[in-house]
Amino acid sequence: MTPTKTPAAGEPNYRIQSREGCRIVYGHMPLRDWLLLLREASDIDVLHADVARMLGATAVLGPPQGLARIREQEAPAAMGRVRAQLGRAARRLKPDAVRWLAAGEQGLSSLALFTLLTGVRPPHYGGTALDLPRSASEFRRCRLLLEQTPSLRRPLLLLAGRVSEPAVVPWAALAEAWNDLCTQMDHELPHWRDQAGRAPGVNAMLACFLEVETDLAVLQSSRMTTASLALPESFSSPATRRPGSARWSM
Repeated sequence: MTPTKTPAAGEPNYRIQSREGCRIVYGHMPLRDWLLLLREASDIDVLHADVARMLGATAVLGPPQGLARIREQEAPAAMGRVRAQLGRAARRLKPDAVRWLAAGEQGLSSLALFTLLTGVRPPHYGGTALDLPRSASEFRRCRLLLEQTPSLRRPLLLLAGRVSEPAVVPWAALAEAWNDLCTQMDHELPHWRDQAGRAPGVNAMLACFLEVETDLAVLQSSRMTTASLALPESFSSPATRRPGSARWSM
């Protein structure tokens, strides 16, 4: 790892390091410097939030091959940090689940699904139980989660049978239609593992589950003044969650 810029007195408080053909930004970079960095990037360079999270960096910009090499190199150390952050909760996770938390492609919906299937809430996830995938790109990350974490496949099957539980019915319906969604994605995006893309059919299917989500939100709101609809503790806010409870009731 070769530093290409370190701040001197009076300069902006950031630095850039070069590694595997990628540029790694640490600290606060002014807008004008961001624009210059992006202008110098090649056509194949991409910003990768997950690699930045692994490195504790502000941003990482580089070619897909270089980003993949950094992720592979950093995975063991990142897994150790994840176990330390989770504490005892890490014992409930298989190694493949810990690796995904450390190095997987993540978004709100995939983190919500992970929390639902494992009962363990990632420290960097601040969403809610209703963070369903809203597009093919979001479902792609959920699908990568299940593909890279085989230990979660059985919990997904169990989730599909929970359509009678109001708190999880949108996710249960999505789990029940999982294979159909995957088939449609394979048809529209044969190379979905390598990159996201447009998939109108998948988006249309996902819209059905979002309608269920909306209906549930209306139901929750209407019951707030009487008997509030209890959401699983792993999705409650840190202020209201009981100390030490981060488990989804399966």
